[in-house]
Amino acid sequence: MKNSIIAILVIALGVTGILLFTQKNQNESSVANQATSKDSSQTSESTSGSEKKLDLSGRALKEVSKDILDDDSITSLDVSNNNLTGSLPAEIRLLTNLEILDASNNDMTGVPAEIGQLKKLRIINFSNNNLSGLPLEIGNLDNLDTLDLRGNPNISNYDIDLIQKEIPNAQILKD
Repeated sequence: MKNSIIAILVIALGVTGILLFTQKNQNESSVANQATSKDSSQTSESTSGSEKKLDLSGRALKEVSKDILDDDSITSLDVSNNNLTGSLPAEIRLLTNLEILDASNNDMTGVPAEIGQLKKLRIINFSNNNLSGLPLEIGNLDNLDTLDLRGNPNISNYDIDLIQKEIPNAQILKD
């Protein structure tokens, strides 16, 4: 009888431990989900139909994570108002459904040639950066409506003229 009581107590303690462990994990998961939800609201990732918009603006980013650039369902990417320098990663080419790219108000000095592979791009905003040259591959973007280059004092007019000849229907905004 004594052994039975001890066995029941051991089982009860085990069950209680499992329940507490499960409840703790659920609470941690809930907190993690809330943090992710909060983070998502800051990144403003939204999906409507087949469109996926990713807003990473104003987050003091120094670079664009290559993990983000693996998601070919993104149709709009906003990395404006950050601390981006240099150029966007070449992996930008993987965003094959990208239609809108806003990389304005950073300190970028270049644009990767791979951007010319994004055939669905309609709007590109590189305003208020520190661009000096542009890849001629931008001229491959037959669907491009607007290329905003205002606020780039060192931009090459020669590059702009060559690109404009390739996409004459695109509006290229410059100072």
